[in-house]
Amino acid sequence: MKDYFDKAAVIWDKDPGRMQMAKTIADAMINVLHPDGTERVMDYGTGTGNIALRIAPHVKEIIAVDSAIGMLEVLKEKLRSDGITTIESREWSVGQDTAALPAFNLIVSLMTLHHVKDTSVAARTFFELLLPGGRIAIADLDSDNGEFHDAPGIAEHEGFDRKNLQRIFEEAGFDAVRFSEGATIHKTSSRTGKPRVFTIFLMTAHRP
Repeated sequence: MKDYFDKAAVIWDKDPGRMQMAKTIADAMINVLHPDGTERVMDYGTGTGNIALRIAPHVKEIIAVDSAIGMLEVLKEKLRSDGITTIESREWSVGQDTAALPAFNLIVSLMTLHHVKDTSVAARTFFELLLPGGRIAIADLDSDNGEFHDAPGIAEHEGFDRKNLQRIFEEAGFDAVRFSEGATIHKTSSRTGKPRVFTIFLMTAHRP
């Protein structure tokens, strides 16, 4: 999976639909989280940094993490060319040591959780990385019957059932778990070959 995203990095931002979705979701995150400019944020699965770049003007600093070095290299070039110093890119993913990471006020993520094998571990890790009162905003696929991804072996989950995902995050310690509609993606089903609409939810939650 990591190799797939490393290779895809150079053309990742050339998909106008992907770029528009990132803008739509980032704006929805800003609207629901209401950052006041003092927050330290983790963007988990940052890719080429489109969520981080959109949110950055509204917060103090962002640590943008990903396991794909190719993606991070594209982000680093964006930061260099635009002189952005409030975003730091790091190679990191759930399951690795968290000791070198600071505590966060906010954790955001777009279309990454379905690539994490153990969702419960991800939920507990996010909880531990947040300061008390911290919040998450995670956007991902509703259950898709394995029809979204074209390449085999890319996703660990065929989207998510919202009630089950809520249970997982509540068991990790989160409260005020809420879902809203994030975006829609029109593409051909990888299983049927027919056009289909895929829905993206935005889940928010709070660490007491």
